[in-house]
Amino acid sequence: MEADPEADPEAGPEGDPKADPDLHAAPPGAVDPSLDTAGAAELVRASFNSAPDGVVLLGRGDRILLWNHRFVDLWQFPPDMLARRDATEMRRHTAAQLQDPEGYLQSVARVRDIEQSQTFEPLALRDGRHFERHASPLPVIPGVPLAQGGVIVRWRDVTQRHLAGQRLIELSTLLDLAMLDADLAYWDVDITARKVRSMNDRWHTMLGYGPDDVSDDLVAWSALVHPDDDKMRRDAWEAHIRGETARYHVVFRMRHQQGHWVWILARGQAVARDAQGRATRIVGTRQDISEYKQTELGLQAMAHTDELTGVHNRRHFLERAAEELARAQRYGHPVTLLMMDLDHFKAINDRHGHAGGDEVLRSFVRTARTVMRQSDIFARVGGEEFAALLPHTTLEGAQAIAERLLDQVRSQPAEWPAGQPLAYTVSLGVAAQDPSHPPLQPDAESQPKALVLQLMSRADGALYAAKAQGRDRSVTASPPPPPPPPAPPRDPSSRA
Repeated sequence: MEADPEADPEAGPEGDPKADPDLHAAPPGAVDPSLDTAGAAELVRASFNSAPDGVVLLGRGDRILLWNHRFVDLWQFPPDMLARRDATEMRRHTAAQLQDPEGYLQSVARVRDIEQSQTFEPLALRDGRHFERHASPLPVIPGVPLAQGGVIVRWRDVTQRHLAGQRLIELSTLLDLAMLDADLAYWDVDITARKVRSMNDRWHTMLGYGPDDVSDDLVAWSALVHPDDDKMRRDAWEAHIRGETARYHVVFRMRHQQGHWVWILARGQAVARDAQGRATRIVGTRQDISEYKQTELGLQAMAHTDELTGVHNRRHFLERAAEELARAQRYGHPVTLLMMDLDHFKAINDRHGHAGGDEVLRSFVRTARTVMRQSDIFARVGGEEFAALLPHTTLEGAQAIAERLLDQVRSQPAEWPAGQPLAYTVSLGVAAQDPSHPPLQPDAESQPKALVLQLMSRADGALYAAKAQGRDRSVTASPPPPPPPPAPPRDPSSRA
């Protein structure tokens, strides 16, 4: 390959020139006079490489002159790519990571031809990150012809700022919508007298009461708070009185005059404090958010539920099962798991269509629910695969449940088309959690989920054994091998 007559033979492998810059050309005071030229150059190089932004310098002919470590980290360049100093190759690599590669490549000319510093629009990456691009023309540097007409491009990871901006837009939109039809009760509490004064009628009517139905005593209104929410509300209230929070902000339930519970969003702020900093007067608002909470709870249920069958989905099953398994380990309760797979389900779909297959899935869930207890955690974890964690259930108890389920499925075929019996069978694998497993550590957040996956794997192995043995049956997984005994303590006197 022919050598580039304008290449810098002293350039380092990371684009850092070994030749020292002309420090004497710096303005007075820019460089500590106690530093020699080599020391100052090393400081400049270290600062460049430790910069929080990714920086690349492009010179004449679109040649890559310099880059820093952060630039490599942001874009995950292969080790030898930038060393070839080919800006076109570099851009192909970056464009491949962007959601709009064509738009990025079309903007390259604008970056290359800028005459003054400019910030370009943020770019969205395929992995969810967002980068901001800043470009500045390179100053004319005597003796460095490659820099003439060049540009400095700085890349900044603004992902967190973007997410915060999106969240701000969401909250602003929600606030705007709320203010369109605000239904607020305004209140003023005298902490010293323990009296509450309502500023409008909604303080009473929000809960179905008249002005004289409940006294203005703070204790009387506190008595209407749902027992499950009372401590949380009191803690938030007391924390604001002590000055530990800038505002009082809490969601809780209060009893309506007709007996049902109303979800309340209460917000307030101290407007007077004593010499010790304790609040003596707090004013604020109260809003009925019951409709919003019902929607929120409905969305949570949708996120946790398999749409076709109405049972838990895999993600929620893993969360619930991990909680239950941690509880079982903590208190020494037995727990078992069933893995279930409908037999020849593809053939059912092929013969009766997906509608027929869907009805078989729903029929199985209805049948399984007649066998499962309310405390059992039942979920669809795959196409035709289901799992059930059985708390407080021994291996023998789980085997009996599996056999009852097999009998029920055999005797209760699905109906497809309507009124026509469609027989199917199911295979099951049964596994019990090893009671000898050491207790969970309080800080081991991922350990319960890992144990659930291990238990599912063992039950899955038994399920496949049931398939291999002819289907329409249950097989119990062998217990795991006992953990190795702890190593005996080493005798210090045996050391050489």
